Amino acid sequence: MKLGILGSTGSVGTQTLEVYEKFKDEIELIGILANRASEKLFSQAIKYKPKFVVSYEEPTKEWLESLPKECKYLKGDEGLKAIIEESERLMNAVSGIYGIKPAYEVLKSGKVLLASNKESIICLGELIREHRDKVIPVDSEHNALFQLLNAIERKELKYVYLTASGGPFKDKSLEELKNVSVEEALKHPRWNMGAKITVDSATLMNKGFEMLEASYLFDLPLELIKVVIHPQSVVHGIVELIDNSFLMHTSQTDMKIPILYALFYPERKDYPFKKVSLLELSPITFEKVDTNKFKALDLAKWAGFMGGVYIPVLVGADEEAVKLFLEEKISFLDIADLIEEALSEVNIKDPENVEEILEAVEWGRQKVREIYEKKLAGKR
Repeated sequence: MKLGILGSTGSVGTQTLEVYEKFKDEIELIGILANRASEKLFSQAIKYKPKFVVSYEEPTKEWLESLPKECKYLKGDEGLKAIIEESERLMNAVSGIYGIKPAYEVLKSGKVLLASNKESIICLGELIREHRDKVIPVDSEHNALFQLLNAIERKELKYVYLTASGGPFKDKSLEELKNVSVEEALKHPRWNMGAKITVDSATLMNKGFEMLEASYLFDLPLELIKVVIHPQSVVHGIVELIDNSFLMHTSQTDMKIPILYALFYPERKDYPFKKVSLLELSPITFEKVDTNKFKALDLAKWAGFMGGVYIPVLVGADEEAVKLFLEEKISFLDIADLIEEALSEVNIKDPENVEEILEAVEWGRQKVREIYEKKLAGKR
């Protein structure tokens, strides 16, 4: 199998390379791509020696001249297209809104998209629906649902459940959430992720995105998708059947498990890393989501019902609101409030191509910034 890894220096990209290393006899690494020509990208090139090494940032002369002779360096979109052209499967582990264009290019090429980037799935939702047979979800929740839904007849399905850890603020009151710090928001109890997605986990916006993802990936109405708090994060997906029984997909909290499954689907491989026993996964509990505290979930659902331009606007608005929070310019609860205001002021048409999708994302970002600046000016 010929594999390209887009976003190789992030968490999912790094773990994909760890899996690749265990199966080098069965995988040819075509290329690795990152935004920055960083030391990490360079060290990956040295260690794994892919055919192509790609960055969007211009590397230094010394960086470039020190690459292994087996690697060809290409810059930006030229490199992206070269990796896609020669790969059979593409892991899209590019973070945030920057993963939208790579996902679009992979889908248009007809290659298999290993989809880890949330923003691209929901912003390219209709394209995802059209090419569903070429999309394998990598996120643990959607990878779990992918397996569960393949095991049943659709007519047997009543609901699907996405599980949320609840983040660091599960047990805090609405009053307490008014004064939480950036440092507190970045202390996720289960996962070690980038700052943006960690804050999305704290607001539960990530789970809102995942509801929209599930709708597009599995052609499910939003009404059939539910979210429950599951603090242990070992049950990754649940389906409820019409006979009132539940099927659950459970494993240790390790992204290499869904990555391995996606890389070799439909074949299931023996897991070559540290394993845990069933007893170590106990206890397993579920709790109801408090949407008064975590209104991002309802905002995402509302954007999903509205459809069209509202989804990329939601993505852009969230990107900017989280950025303002990380810069300590707004409070934690302001994140959802700013997104809600931006969604209420949408006055642009539904996008018809990827360029217009990206423009709608940018509109959402700019609208949040504009609302913030107005509020700031009003306080002076």
